[in-house]
Amino acid sequence: MTSSDVPELEDLPFYQQLISNHSDFYAKVQGACSFIIIPQHLNAVLLKRDAFESHIFRPSPMYLRKHVSWNDKYEIEFDNNRAIRFFYKKQGAGEKRIKILSQEDVRDSARQRTYTILIIEQPLIDLNGFEQISNNSLYKPIIRTLSPTIPRFNTSTASYESSFVFLDSLRQIEPAFTRLCTDLFSFTDKYVVLPKFLNHAIDKLRLLRTQFLQDSYRLLNRQSEDRDIELASEIYVTGYAYTKVWPTILELTESKEKLLFENIQIRQRKQRTNSNDFQANSNQSASNELKRLDDLKSSYEKAKCIRSTLDLTIAAKTLMVVDAKNSAVAYHSSSEGMAMAADETLTAFIDLICQLVSNADVNSTVHLVAHEYYTENFRFLPLPQDIDYAFTTYRGVIEYLTNSSTVF
Repeated sequence: MTSSDVPELEDLPFYQQLISNHSDFYAKVQGACSFIIIPQHLNAVLLKRDAFESHIFRPSPMYLRKHVSWNDKYEIEFDNNRAIRFFYKKQGAGEKRIKILSQEDVRDSARQRTYTILIIEQPLIDLNGFEQISNNSLYKPIIRTLSPTIPRFNTSTASYESSFVFLDSLRQIEPAFTRLCTDLFSFTDKYVVLPKFLNHAIDKLRLLRTQFLQDSYRLLNRQSEDRDIELASEIYVTGYAYTKVWPTILELTESKEKLLFENIQIRQRKQRTNSNDFQANSNQSASNELKRLDDLKSSYEKAKCIRSTLDLTIAAKTLMVVDAKNSAVAYHSSSEGMAMAADETLTAFIDLICQLVSNADVNSTVHLVAHEYYTENFRFLPLPQDIDYAFTTYRGVIEYLTNSSTVF
């Protein structure tokens, strides 16, 4: 779909810079992108790569009709009136609408896939915020005396988004990461996931990650493992495939989820019958933390969430105070606080989950059994000891509450 008033794609300065100054990057994104967005007008400036990453989009792993920018900062979706709805992911400047002037669907026969190039009336973002030089300087590159910044990967705050940014920043392994992105896109696009064959999907994802690690270590000329790359690749692979496998996991765990709900209702009714003044213990902080499971994509993030939920549960039970300065949940004992035994920890976690399920709305149910299945099976590395302890406790609670022989 084109208009006689819109210049040819090859004549647009933004597109010219993309294919000439960033040809390797352009070749890379064609293997996984869904949209390449080209603004019609551009002042005579030389743009950094991040400007182009903000205009190239992949399918959102989380939302069906949304697409995420290559640098994972922005989201777009489309209106029926030929406009792009543009969002800042971190809730920065809200949303805006930009008119689409032209559309060209590209068929990549080599990769057996298609993507779309859109010409729009203005850039999605203010390009004045990027390094640039005037036309009079003949596009000489800017030389900085500062050392290049590579995003630091912090295991205590690792997420799907930070894993992508970290892996994408490692230029030495760019061919390996490009291949991984392409393979994951193909997996989500073509692979059929069935409840009885979920193990096949897990094995497929494990194989893709193993191949990526082998290629990366070869490019880095490393004989030993890199802990950051190992963890980031697990988070990215499982996070990318999450929305593909999640509906099947819900189907697989549906009957056990129903049993969990029914058993909790029986338990709560008996406690009310046995005690006239029965009141469910309320720990809203821990309950809210556990609800975050639905918002997290990778198994590692979910396991960390369970760990912080357990910490908040223990903190409330032992009158401990959460230390807000620590990125992980930490706490200091008050003068009245005292340590909890393992059976007390288990009981406190049981109470918390019963409280969450009993108070949940019909439309806001947290799929506790499905999260347990996903976290246990869709990971390739052992969990750190503290996180593993919390997840083992969580699994014990789920098994206890879904065991038909349990007497409530």
